[in-house]
Amino acid sequence: MGFNKPIKPANDIEAVRRSAFWHLGRRDHSEHELRTKLCRKTDNQTWIETVIHECYEYNYLNDERFTESFIRSSNNKGYGTNRIKRDLQQKGIATEMIQRAFADNQYDYIESAVLLLAKKYNKRLNNQSIKQKAMGFLQNKGHSFDDIFAAIDIHNETQPEDDCDYLTEAITLLSRKFKHNITDRKEHDKATRFLLNKGYQFSDIKQAIQTHNQHLNNES
Repeated sequence: MGFNKPIKPANDIEAVRRSAFWHLGRRDHSEHELRTKLCRKTDNQTWIETVIHECYEYNYLNDERFTESFIRSSNNKGYGTNRIKRDLQQKGIATEMIQRAFADNQYDYIESAVLLLAKKYNKRLNNQSIKQKAMGFLQNKGHSFDDIFAAIDIHNETQPEDDCDYLTEAITLLSRKFKHNITDRKEHDKATRFLLNKGYQFSDIKQAIQTHNQHLNNES
């Protein structure tokens, strides 16, 4: 089991300066991020302000550059505008700077969402259950509702027409999992959850359970 090493307090401004350069050498930081980390080293605000000023002078610290870089990195991860803006705000970037960065950003977030869907789903998102799962997936990536709806429409257009008989498929799945009649409430709820997780609609599930029971009754 690993433990985080205790932060060694800075005894002089040189220690604060070394800490700042070490953090910036690992990755770009916003001023807020760096200031927060330096405050863990010392409560001497004069030292911190001096080092922050030096970082700006050396161009080691630049919130506009950080914002642009962060957006590019987030784009590469498939994150949407909502997630990126929220993350930038948490890193202390001013709302006005975020707005300017996105005004200049020509990235196609709808296309990004479409690519995410294509990797996760190799069929049309036809029924409401599976469509809701896809929406939740894209929401977790931080995409806006407008982009999500547009991406789902484009995804469905790029997929071949689905001629699958969903009811027959659902009945087949039930017959494999349940070798008996699904009559009591507990079993009925279990079968319903099973098919919901497979993306079926309530109307198909109800009919599939009824047909499954009829098949078993006819065989007995």
